[in-house]
Amino acid sequence: MSHSKVVITPPRINLRRAKSYNHDRGPLSSTSSRFHFNHLVFSPPPSPGLPSLSPPAKKPTRRLFGTIRPLRAILVLTWLFGEPAPAPTEPAKPVITKEADTGMVSQKGVPDFPTPIVVTDDRGRAKWTVFIPPGSEFPLAMNQYADMCLKCRQVAQRTRHLRSHKHGLHQVSFGFSSDSASDFVDVQEAETAGYLPGVGENNGGGPAGGSVSDKPVCKKSLTFTLMMLWVAYGLAEKEGRAFFYTSIFQPPPLPECLAPPSHERLPCPRHARHLVASAATMDESHDRALRMTQFNLARRGYEALSRLNSDDADYVDTRVRELLAKRIVPKSRGQRSGLAVGVHVRRGDRHPLEYQYRHSYMPLNLYGDTAREVVDAKLNHTGPLGGADEAAKAQSIVVLASDDPMAYESAELAGASRAQERIKLASKQTIQKVNPDKSVMHKFVDETFGWEGGFFAAMFWNLGVSTGSGSSSSTTPAPSAETLRLRSLVGRAYMMDLAVLADASDVIVCTVSAVGCRLLAGNWDVAGPLAEGFSRLGLASQIAVSFGGFLFLSVFLNVLSQVLFKDPNVPPVVFHWFPVVGSTITYGMDPPRFFKENKEKYGDCFTFILLGKKTTVYLGVKGNDFILNGKIRDVCAEEIYTVLTTPVFGKDVVYDCPNSKLMEQKKFMKIALTTEAFRSYVPIISDEVTSYFKRTPDFKGQSGVVNICPKMAQITIFTASHALQGKEIRDKFDVALADLYHDLDMGFSPINFMLHWAPLPWNNRRDHAQRTVAKIYMDTIKSRRERAENDALDMMHHLMGSTYKNGVPVPDHEIAHIMIALLMAGQHSSSSTSSWIMLRLAARPDIMEDLYQEQVKNLGADLPPLQYEDLAKLPLNQAIIKETLRLNAPIHSIMRAVKQPMPVPGTKFVIPTNHVLLAAPGVTGADEQYFPQPDLWEPHRWFKDSPLAPSMVRNAQDQANDEEADDEKIDYGYGLVSKGSSSPYLPFGAGRHRCIGEHFANVQLQTIVAMTVRLFKFRNVDGSNDVIGTDYASLFSRPLEPANIHWEKRD
Repeated sequence: MSHSKVVITPPRINLRRAKSYNHDRGPLSSTSSRFHFNHLVFSPPPSPGLPSLSPPAKKPTRRLFGTIRPLRAILVLTWLFGEPAPAPTEPAKPVITKEADTGMVSQKGVPDFPTPIVVTDDRGRAKWTVFIPPGSEFPLAMNQYADMCLKCRQVAQRTRHLRSHKHGLHQVSFGFSSDSASDFVDVQEAETAGYLPGVGENNGGGPAGGSVSDKPVCKKSLTFTLMMLWVAYGLAEKEGRAFFYTSIFQPPPLPECLAPPSHERLPCPRHARHLVASAATMDESHDRALRMTQFNLARRGYEALSRLNSDDADYVDTRVRELLAKRIVPKSRGQRSGLAVGVHVRRGDRHPLEYQYRHSYMPLNLYGDTAREVVDAKLNHTGPLGGADEAAKAQSIVVLASDDPMAYESAELAGASRAQERIKLASKQTIQKVNPDKSVMHKFVDETFGWEGGFFAAMFWNLGVSTGSGSSSSTTPAPSAETLRLRSLVGRAYMMDLAVLADASDVIVCTVSAVGCRLLAGNWDVAGPLAEGFSRLGLASQIAVSFGGFLFLSVFLNVLSQVLFKDPNVPPVVFHWFPVVGSTITYGMDPPRFFKENKEKYGDCFTFILLGKKTTVYLGVKGNDFILNGKIRDVCAEEIYTVLTTPVFGKDVVYDCPNSKLMEQKKFMKIALTTEAFRSYVPIISDEVTSYFKRTPDFKGQSGVVNICPKMAQITIFTASHALQGKEIRDKFDVALADLYHDLDMGFSPINFMLHWAPLPWNNRRDHAQRTVAKIYMDTIKSRRERAENDALDMMHHLMGSTYKNGVPVPDHEIAHIMIALLMAGQHSSSSTSSWIMLRLAARPDIMEDLYQEQVKNLGADLPPLQYEDLAKLPLNQAIIKETLRLNAPIHSIMRAVKQPMPVPGTKFVIPTNHVLLAAPGVTGADEQYFPQPDLWEPHRWFKDSPLAPSMVRNAQDQANDEEADDEKIDYGYGLVSKGSSSPYLPFGAGRHRCIGEHFANVQLQTIVAMTVRLFKFRNVDGSNDVIGTDYASLFSRPLEPANIHWEKRD
């Protein structure tokens, strides 16, 4: 490609050698010339430390620097915004007298040079301010700013001492400390109070580089000069200041205010209203957290400001593509490439950090050697057979950027490609070739023309300044147009060097003491090639990659916490890969298997993560007693289940009321379930079953195949509604209530533990169904009251006449909500259990035949209408229910919230309050310790003489209810119930929340089975003895569907 012209420094730039900086006597390299430029203060020649690797900078978009305009070379940032500080009210007094220990001298008038001064008010209290003669050039020289900052600290410390404040003032810095403003008086307030002479109306300085307008003067600003531009921008944005500047970059939008007068822009203190910050006043803190804050601010400023002008940006893009093309392996079609190693050699910065080079520069051979080592390390094992990829190594390139022209000509970096060739700094040899006539040079030509060594900050300020301008006057002449042009060229060259180096390199070798290295590492992109590849991905791929990275980090930290931070005083946690999700999936797929497998690993007591919640499982008889019989002050069911039940049942019932009120409500229902009521229920249930099978199309004919589960769900809701709530409610199910109850049923979806409040479709239907069903019950209650019925035995009639202990009758809306709860709570368990029974009978036709023969034998061959007393004559019919509930309990998990720490008896474990307790009574029901051959469905095991009889049956001694044998009774407020603490068989739970409908459920299920056996013979469609699997997707265990069986009517 054709390169842009080489820019040669004009002969009027006079670079004079000066004595050693700070009188150091360290060794000098051949390129370590030291310079003194006119009035500028001494500064150590910058240089780097040991070469270090910095990830390459890959930018997703060309946002590297703004438009570079030659006449915008001085970087001045002004960030404007905020409210003025309150003006002091005290009148001024003369400047204080001499203070020898700080070198401060009193005088009656203000000085004629910039300096901080101490003043006193009429109460004798010391204050301080900063005086800059009005009309002074802006900006001041860097040494003046540095000197003023040093004096600010001394003056502030002395002022505090005078006011009995013993702590000192921090130097103005971007350390972001909060200096106290109690002693400092800003310039504008000092002029108002008379501490400083006024200068008339404050018209402001106008926007930097802008013209005077009608805008008001900014109330708060930040002006930044030269380096650390991006840090200043980020800090100003953080503090809410608007922004002005002129530079080689494109300016951001101007704020709606003017820059303040130059004499109000102060380098100190940190809380000055109009602050000037520069490299001379920056604080070089070594605090890592502070440095990270500074680099984060720098990144914000970089993203907002660093955009090359269109010409330079186009050049950088072209140059980067050219360099990347060089490293492609021939004939590889772009699939293989060498490595691009960026080398950044910055001389005009700081001394190296290494001891042996602390007074000189880092030798160039170290850069070259490091670059070669990087290439070898990257490509020595990437060849086709695992060896070195010689072709890729041959195409590897070194991209060099340096402020020392001699670095490009050095033997150590021979063959390196220049980062950019658009603007170059010329060496002495180049100047001599261009202008060989030595007669035009003065006697110091060999040392005063061209660059040899780094490009220092002082050189930047002296570009275009003639030899005669080096007077010792404190005033600095305004820069000429040529000076501004040269400064712009130098700045553009430096920025394009960094831009190309950042975009074209896979690895960058630079030195940690150089600002350029820190810019590459901290401000461009520390992710290097990863960011380049990421930026080339589509949005969907970027989202996927980001999610993958987040997921990997989450998994890593989660596993690490499980391995390293085990608490011996809490139950062991089931190992899991993913946080929040934890063991939710494996638990949800098959809870009984999950419990069994983890019992073998961790014992009866362990914890797993369920949707982000630590859930502690305690298995076995002791675990059931510990959780289900826990004291009300220790455990709470309401906190767990109210999010599910309240939207479905309604307000003020079950878990939406105090526990004492719930116990009264359960007592009302339990009292209604009398023997007389059960006698009336059996004929009702029998007629409903017979009627259903006769009218249902799926049972027309002599035989057929049917999905039995939905049929049993309909039978259970029809029988329960008729028996418990009366014929009037039952008659409405065929027309309206069936669909509404289905919508209510969807409210028990497990996801509603977390999203019960969400406006999801099924939640909207749930809420509508709840309101509609409640109104149906309310209208029925109203109608009954008007008719004054007194002979009904259903639950609604009983509740209509019930009164709480406080004398308040049960309100109609609570009766309606209890009716919903009564039907919904029993519907799931009875529907699931009856379906399992039919499936078990289809897998064991012999048992179904035994049931039929039992009725013929015990009730008569004519099979008279079934009565309540007949159920006691059918022991196998009862055993069918028990055995099915043992293996197919509808509720596999019962949870309680922990209200206070609970020690686990016999262990060192203490269950904390951020855990949820989980009991699984079904686990003991399938435990070989209590039930021989526990996985075998065998109803005959419930007979005492069976070899498979559980110990609780063998030792029952004719107890009426085997599962309650020798068990403790307790009254929780609704009558005596079994605690269940000694029984492994708890299909209806235990403790205060034990199901009060268990007797009705037994009557309902026994009647349904007895009537079905009278009518049908069942078998599996394929003739096998297999039983379909279990669906654990909902809160209730139910058969998977479709669960088809073959039916045949009896003769």
